[in-house]
Amino acid sequence: MSTPAPIRATFGKHERLCSRTVLQRLQREGRSVNEAPFRLLGMITPLDTTSPAQVGFAVPKRHMPHAVDRNLMRRRMREAYRRNKHRYYARLQAKDMQCAWLFVSGSRVDLPFAEVERKMISALERWFKAHG
Repeated sequence: MSTPAPIRATFGKHERLCSRTVLQRLQREGRSVNEAPFRLLGMITPLDTTSPAQVGFAVPKRHMPHAVDRNLMRRRMREAYRRNKHRYYARLQAKDMQCAWLFVSGSRVDLPFAEVERKMISALERWFKAHG
């Protein structure tokens, strides 16, 4: 007997929030949760994808003036989401819903990956508790 192969945790193009119209609606109508230093904007909406959720990550230039630091923070945010998304996809699929999420970093300092991951998980849990 062979054991089934584990599901690979990937973050594909179909999971990225790129639609300008969805982003504008999300900023206008989305519900937010603050988990310092992150703000999670989310909205339950039908999406043009098979994925249960599409996600975007923003690090304002006002908070991190150097592009290198902004890119590093975005990489850490994407990696934290990629490693933990399976929990939230299962919930969304069970309810037959699709969501658009936008994580916005408000940190002015470089955060270690473990803290980024912990705060993002906490923000998603709070969003599901309040809105999902």
